[in-house]
Amino acid sequence: MAFENLKEIAFDSSDYIKPKRFSYQSNGKNCTWDFIEVKDSVSILVYHKDFKSLVLVRQFRIPLWYHQKINNYKDKNLGYTIELCSGLVDKNLSIEQIAKEECIEELGYAPKHLEKIKDFYTGFGSGVSKQSLYFAEIDKSDKVSNGGGIEDEQIETIYVKISEYEKFSRNIIHNSLLDFAYLWFLKEKMKPYF
Repeated sequence: MAFENLKEIAFDSSDYIKPKRFSYQSNGKNCTWDFIEVKDSVSILVYHKDFKSLVLVRQFRIPLWYHQKINNYKDKNLGYTIELCSGLVDKNLSIEQIAKEECIEELGYAPKHLEKIKDFYTGFGSGVSKQSLYFAEIDKSDKVSNGGGIEDEQIETIYVKISEYEKFSRNIIHNSLLDFAYLWFLKEKMKPYF
């Protein structure tokens, strides 16, 4: 994966985020709170039955790259993270349909069924969004494309065997949702597979 000419430019407006500032009074003091209005999202924990593996994505994230760069991180994978298959809720479709489309776009698999795990709220201080988490079980017959994302995305599919996840997760940049999804899988789904 290669990115070229990465540089900061002036911020005018965005289809994805809106900066907000609210003023209020607390204990007799005038205060302000800055945050970002963002779109909701959906994530899918995908399990490949034939490979006995979780199907994850490796993706470059500019905010992570920026954070690591200004804090002088030294890492050959600067800006790259391992994540669940995910996408924004930005289409006039059901969340389940958006989740299926994300699986096809990012991973190249079309799951036959999605199971709702739960909804979360993230970023309470800097901006709140709802993230819906689903589980999908796939096999070789569900492969419909190469995946890899659309347009400007560069997404790599990663297969991680359940028995190797804990060792694998020690050395990667990832968010807490990935670990939550793994623990949910162990509790709710592991017995049928082992």
